[in-house]
Amino acid sequence: MDKHIDEVNLVKLRSITNEIELGIIKEILEDNKIPYIVKDYGPGAHMRIISGGSIFGTDVMVSEEDILKASDLLESINIEE
Repeated sequence: MDKHIDEVNLVKLRSITNEIELGIIKEILEDNKIPYIVKDYGPGAHMRIISGGSIFGTDVMVSEEDILKASDLLESINIEE
């Protein structure tokens, strides 16, 4: 049975200000079937829609269950916080 979103504890995997790094991280998580949420600061979400990027910073959030696997994947390709 799938968990409902309110039953999942999300934790921050990385804080990012670089759109290229964000794209790489999203692709790695998707390839490894790790669900994630992108959380923008300030008007960053609006900027992302209008201009394709944000200068306000972005957090990539994953579930507590997936944090170790996701961190290990990023460290294996030298993406460290």
